[in-house]
Amino acid sequence: MMALIALATGTSAFAAPRTISNKVTEHFSASFKNAKNVTWKSNDRFDKVSFMLAGEQVDAFYDVEGDLIGTSKTIGFEKLPKSALELITTKYTFPEHQLKDCIEFTSSNNEKNYYVSFEKKNETLVLEITKAGVVSVFARNKK
Repeated sequence: MMALIALATGTSAFAAPRTISNKVTEHFSASFKNAKNVTWKSNDRFDKVSFMLAGEQVDAFYDVEGDLIGTSKTIGFEKLPKSALELITTKYTFPEHQLKDCIEFTSSNNEKNYYVSFEKKNETLVLEITKAGVVSVFARNKK
């Protein structure tokens, strides 16, 4: 859960690096054979590998046991499910809510969710959107 919060809010602070396990590097090599420009970051909760795949920037996250948590990539806001777009553009209007990030997260069991973060005067709001277009507040962080 903390990995998703860090992911969804764009936080990339990694402290207390640890060695990347062979399990992680072997899984990554087998799963993402055509990855280019690979960089690794690690902390005491998860490993993150960033890379280019088919012209897109992708991040993969692994837990401390070396199992894939999921992958994420930035997508265009217009790529969200239509029903979610209608709700979001009605309820979280510009200029009060300014779009910061729009991320597609695919879990290790291939379930997709989307995370959209907005900047407001005194907070950052992160919405979670299911593939079916259900919108919920994932995180609300005061500035």
